[in-house]
Amino acid sequence: MRSIIAEGGQSTLPTPATGAHSRLERVAAASYEQMKAALIFLSAFSPDAFDYAMDAAEHEADNPRAIGEAEPVCALCGGSVGIFVGLGLDWQHFAGDGMTAGEQQIYDPGHTPVVTWHPSEDLQ
Repeated sequence: MRSIIAEGGQSTLPTPATGAHSRLERVAAASYEQMKAALIFLSAFSPDAFDYAMDAAEHEADNPRAIGEAEPVCALCGGSVGIFVGLGLDWQHFAGDGMTAGEQQIYDPGHTPVVTWHPSEDLQ
């Protein structure tokens, strides 16, 4: 196995593309083996992100006719949850429309969010 640190302290890993559009292009161009390797790496590097991504992907596989976007909700209480980067990278319960900046009110229901995904139309 080769080291990811080259002589002189420079990484031997390729410089990642930036931006969501570039990531989508990389996924579209990736082979099955590359996607599998990336998911294995993600599962070790960020287990929570891996679990959320797999939950969202498995939801779509369960219902291929689902229309619209999936939205994160708390499996314990059914409340809306989201990540608010200004407050850190943890999932937070919130009230509000989830779309308009500054219109959400973060609250503590007394438990840590357990994230699951539901199609938007199920929540309306």
